[in-house]
Amino acid sequence: MNVQMKSKQQKGFTIIELVVVILLLGILAATALPRFLDVTDEAHEAVVDGLAGGLTTGAALFRATWVAQGQSVTEDVDGFGLGTLFANSNGYPVGLEVSADMDADSCLEIYNGVLQSGRPLAASVTVAFADIASATAISTAVDGAAAGVQVAAVTIPVGAADYEDATECRYYYIGQYPDAPAATATAVQIPLLTLNLTTGEVTETAFTYQLP
Repeated sequence: MNVQMKSKQQKGFTIIELVVVILLLGILAATALPRFLDVTDEAHEAVVDGLAGGLTTGAALFRATWVAQGQSVTEDVDGFGLGTLFANSNGYPVGLEVSADMDADSCLEIYNGVLQSGRPLAASVTVAFADIASATAISTAVDGAAAGVQVAAVTIPVGAADYEDATECRYYYIGQYPDAPAATATAVQIPLLTLNLTTGEVTETAFTYQLP
C-alpha cells in the first residue's frame, strides 16, 4: 500500500515558487539586458580612447626622437612608420614629404606612422578650404571613404587649397556607422580627434554626421 502511494506522488513547483522565479527573471531582464545592449557602444568608446592615447603618445615619442636626432626638419625621424616620417619646425610629424610641407594625405601618413599595427583602418579624404566650416560638406567627404574604413583622416589647410602650413589633423571615427546616416536623414554624433601639430595635443569633440 505504501509502495503504491509513493509511486503516485509527483514533485513540482508551487505557485509561490513560480511567481518568485518569474519575478527574478523580470528583474534580470530589466537590469542586465540594457547592459548587454550597451556593450557595442562601449567597445567603440574604448577604440576611440585608445586612438586618442596612441596619437598623444606617438606624437610625444616622435618629438622626443626628433630632439635626440638633432632637431632637423630635413631628415626623417627614425623608428616611425617605415622610417620616412618627417617633422615640422616644432618637432611634430608632417608626413612623408622630404620637406616640412604637408599635402592632403599628410594626416593619414601621420596616423599610420605614429600608431602601431592593429590600428583601425583609416583613409584620407579631401575637404576644400572653403568647406572646412561646413558640417554637411565634411560629412559628404567622410562618407566618401572606402568601404570598411573606420577613421577618416582630414588635413586642414590654412589657405585656399594650401596644405603646406597646416597646423592640425582631424580624425573622424566612423567605425560605429559603416553606412552614412544620411539614408535615414538622421544626424548622429561621432567622435572627432584633433591632433595639434604645434603642441602635439590631442582633443576629442563630437561631430554631427549627416548628409543631405
